[in-house]
Amino acid sequence: MTNKKRVLGKGLSAIISESAKPVEKMESIITSDASRIVELDVHAISPNPDQPRTHFNETELAELAESIKSVGLLQPIIVRKSSGGYFVIAGERRLRATKLAGFPRIKAIIVDAGEQENLTYALIENIQRTNLDPIEEAKAYRMLISRFKLKQQDVADKVGKDRATVANTLRLLTLPETIQQAISDGRISSGHAKALLSVPENRQLEVFGEIIKKGLSVREAETIASSYSEEGKQKKRNEKNPHIRKMEEMLVSIFGTKVEIKHSGQRGKIEINYYSLEDFERIIELLK
Repeated sequence: MTNKKRVLGKGLSAIISESAKPVEKMESIITSDASRIVELDVHAISPNPDQPRTHFNETELAELAESIKSVGLLQPIIVRKSSGGYFVIAGERRLRATKLAGFPRIKAIIVDAGEQENLTYALIENIQRTNLDPIEEAKAYRMLISRFKLKQQDVADKVGKDRATVANTLRLLTLPETIQQAISDGRISSGHAKALLSVPENRQLEVFGEIIKKGLSVREAETIASSYSEEGKQKKRNEKNPHIRKMEEMLVSIFGTKVEIKHSGQRGKIEINYYSLEDFERIIELLK
């Protein structure tokens, strides 16, 4: 039994360290040994503490609960032991739906997984099975970078996306909180958000208000954003040293937020932006 656990743990680590596979394939590898499936009390299982998803669609959960009532739970959830119970690694929607269906126990497989594997696996599951909203996804990427000292390329490899996609998603967290909330609520799209990122910081809320008020399309938002930003962007390109720009990009990768270096002669200053008290505390921890 001990040997099986060691092999399973090694397999899980190898799976996560590679480019992401569909989560169903990951689970099929972990659940291939039916003898490992156990039944656990649903109240002994806690949500994943590193769960990147913050919103669960109640209608979808109700539909899944009805399916479980009709045919049972077809795929066991995956959990790890914690003090006094278990944490979900993969399958939190199934756990919630099973509770909603009124079942006291649930099929599960218990694996050993470190904190990084736990978060990464939950992130991969949510991205591949039921998409996170763009802000949830960006915060999950930032957590991987800040907590585990990963680079953007490392995160991209783990979730099966290219580095530019991860970088652009992280940039959403530099937008004002009001705009981030609108992205999460679906009031504006990722395309609108991308347009707003090209607008000078002091004009972003103004352009956002115009998008909401007039119901502008992404293309219309891009046109407005271009008119606001082209002059400023050209000025920055002319003024900023390429080496300074490269250093800024490095600091953005480290802190997961907007960083600006203002350099003149032999001196200057570094401005690190934060957008909530939680974000501020996270940056302070990194500086420590």
